[in-house]
Amino acid sequence: LESAVPELDVPITINVNGCPNSCARIQTGDIGLKGMLVMDEKGEQVGGFQVHLGGALGLDATFGRKLRAHKVTESGLNSYVEKLTHTFLKERKDGESFARWVARADETVLR
Repeated sequence: LESAVPELDVPITINVNGCPNSCARIQTGDIGLKGMLVMDEKGEQVGGFQVHLGGALGLDATFGRKLRAHKVTESGLNSYVEKLTHTFLKERKDGESFARWVARADETVLR
């Protein structure tokens, strides 16, 4: 992410997990990705991820938003995360964290 979006000036945590019990706590990362089979644009099952956004630990602890029916294929993951990060950098308010931006962002922007 740092090489793809060099202008990123705040840390963004990405938690990735394949466990249905959330052993890696995908809900508490800025970007949480649960590995699973998803349908691609051709209707075929491929590897992919269920997306949770805006989780946080610490004083502002919160679970991330699970975007309904939003799944990303393995092949589309890099471009999705890069697009999301660029949108955050463009739309955030001064000093706003990724998690706080996600909390106020319209869901269509997060897809």
